[in-house]
Amino acid sequence: WRAVITRHPQYVGQVMWSAAHLAMVGTSFTALTMVLLVGHHAFACWNGDRRLEAEHGENFLKIKEKTSVIPFQAIWEGRQVLPDDYWKELVRAPIVLIAVGSIGAYFAHPYMQAGAALAKNSGLNAGGILDPIFLEFN
Repeated sequence: WRAVITRHPQYVGQVMWSAAHLAMVGTSFTALTMVLLVGHHAFACWNGDRRLEAEHGENFLKIKEKTSVIPFQAIWEGRQVLPDDYWKELVRAPIVLIAVGSIGAYFAHPYMQAGAALAKNSGLNAGGILDPIFLEFN
């Protein structure tokens, strides 16, 4: 039933991840990186649909008519219906583990930041393979 919600869940996840990181970092470099990542996934969605249509023809087009790339769009438009037991997918061990781990990591951030503040920033240490490039500028 996962295709009921979105046909391309990885693309949707990349868009959400990119939006969150762009909002958090906010630099032009981050904006460019996120545009490129989302663009790459958009191309993959288009190409994947194109390949599936070429390989499966009418069978894929039937699935494409009933599904959407935007989450829940097919449900809102009445092309799909969530099964009555959809919630069972959300209480499976991997989903619960990811949710608990994410919440734990969120609350652990102050401790992670405090630990990172204790690390000494030593800069460039001589002896690496990139010395000829970077030691000229120091």
